[in-house]
Amino acid sequence: MAIILSEQDWYDLWEEGRQAGTINECSNDFETHRQGYCRLIGQVHEWCMELQEGLEICGYDYHLTNHLRLTAQNQDCVWSVLSFFVAGDSHTILHGLTDYVDEASGRTYLSCFANVDETEDWAAEQRMLRVQVCVNPAKFLKNFASEHLQSLPREIRQAAAGKIQPYYYLSTITPMMQTVIHQILDCPYQGLMKRLYLEGKALELITLRFCQLQETSQRSTKTPALKSDDIDRIYQARAILIENLENPPSLLGLARQVGLNDCTLKRGFRQVFGKSAFGYLHDYRLEQARQLLEQRRLNVSEVCRAVGFANRSYFASAFRKKFGINPKDYLYHKNSA
Repeated sequence: MAIILSEQDWYDLWEEGRQAGTINECSNDFETHRQGYCRLIGQVHEWCMELQEGLEICGYDYHLTNHLRLTAQNQDCVWSVLSFFVAGDSHTILHGLTDYVDEASGRTYLSCFANVDETEDWAAEQRMLRVQVCVNPAKFLKNFASEHLQSLPREIRQAAAGKIQPYYYLSTITPMMQTVIHQILDCPYQGLMKRLYLEGKALELITLRFCQLQETSQRSTKTPALKSDDIDRIYQARAILIENLENPPSLLGLARQVGLNDCTLKRGFRQVFGKSAFGYLHDYRLEQARQLLEQRRLNVSEVCRAVGFANRSYFASAFRKKFGINPKDYLYHKNSA
């Protein structure tokens, strides 16, 4: 049974934690952190930093103890939010804007929920980790001439002109986005240097997300649209690849397993994930390797085998190309940090 919390309930629980001393809050001129234990929710950590006029970055890390259903009424919202789900699953209903939306780890959305009621359903006993870049288009884009904004979605251009309407674009976090997000979460700086660093990373995420939208729009005009059943099968193909990191099927074998022809699978994988099936698998292996090295339970050779690389030299070269550091040096850095 889900515990239903309104926006006011949510704020009251945080205030209760502050009053009881289970939640600590600290802030400076442009950064705020709140962390500790919050009744009904669990272990919580939220942080937010103002980067420039009309641009903020926030992080949310919850270790949930209960099944929660959060309801919100977004009135007169002028902010656009780029939200990146790093861990955890959430089921969302946007009343009056879209149908049922399933957000899961590895997904991203760009949204403005002006005058749209929202319900989020969070399962118990999971970690919810999300990074958000918040943009006020009217302020952030005010110095750009209208012709420079033509590559952006129509709703963003309208918001920059002060005409706010709700929108929601759902997509997948690309490997390049994953790299930037982890750089944000592992920011090595403090004070002003941290603010400058995170501003650069926030702008990088905005660029990657806008380019993704632009590429999706261009592909949709050049290639046939995928059927919803085909998209489900492509996600199933991705799951099969991930489950078989050490010995993935061939492209033809993968297509047969999910009931598609190989041409549809190749085209669809690029449309949905922006990469070929095995380009995606390559990047996924490297990301898994990075996470295993951070856990410090395996050495480099063991990590190499665990994620399906047969050749350690090739693994080291690919890791260095993606993350800018050798896996051995990355492991040493994390051990000494």
